[in-house]
Amino acid sequence: MNEDDFRVAELALKGYKCSHILVQIGLDALGKDNPELLRAMSGLANGMGEGLTCGALTGGCCLIGMYAGTDGKGREEHGRLPLMLAEFTEWFREEFGKRYGGIDCALIMQDDPQLKRGRCPTLILESVKKAREILEANGFELDGRSGSEQG
Repeated sequence: MNEDDFRVAELALKGYKCSHILVQIGLDALGKDNPELLRAMSGLANGMGEGLTCGALTGGCCLIGMYAGTDGKGREEHGRLPLMLAEFTEWFREEFGKRYGGIDCALIMQDDPQLKRGRCPTLILESVKKAREILEANGFELDGRSGSEQG
């Protein structure tokens, strides 16, 4: 197991859901604490509470945006943000949409708690890995050092 494996397991045991975990991984890497952002991520968990788009997908997009998005305080959106989001979303569709019949939480989990316990950790870990890969390919590292001032 690598560091992300342990951190995902730790956060899941604390009751964090997919969207929370992806953003918390990004906050950890930045050395930041943001309870308001984590509470906001609750709106994406469990397919926005309605079994809609998987929280690992929406949380992964938020993780990418955490690094490449605008902050409204002078930091501009990275010029490749739309391409990064498109790459992540397309990867998710190809990787999990085809495997589970769609990208909605309800389709992936089929209202079966056993499937949730088996599938969610893989969805989360693979999403963290892919988001890291996309960010690094665009000059970012999940430690906040590289690419943090790119626009």
